[in-house]
Amino acid sequence: MRLSDSLALPAPASINGPTTRAPEPIEFTELALTVDLLLESHPLFSDAVKAALLPLDGEFLFDLPHADKPGGKGRVAAVRIRYAGSDAVKLAFVFLSDDAMDARVAPPDTELDHLKSFAESFVGVLEKIAD
Repeated sequence: MRLSDSLALPAPASINGPTTRAPEPIEFTELALTVDLLLESHPLFSDAVKAALLPLDGEFLFDLPHADKPGGKGRVAAVRIRYAGSDAVKLAFVFLSDDAMDARVAPPDTELDHLKSFAESFVGVLEKIAD
């Protein structure tokens, strides 16, 4: 047994009990924080997302209205980014809150199947055009 094995700390327990959801990539946090900061200087959500993707070498696909209530300013942008330690480009969604003040980033999970399939089709069309 190596010394580093005996010094390993146990994984932190969730406040709400055990969870089966994997931790979000650090790129999600970086992207969400950067979009939040850029919303002040970029009047369009899509421009803020595009600017936030530059240092991550990400790709902006599209954005659509995604309000929780009528008259809300919420939007969702589909992006592709590389996660740390991986060369694969993966899909993610950037959500703008209804008050247009906060952004969050989410992976394409089962709750977002409709957006995921639309984004994958969109990428498929782009790839066919590029060929």
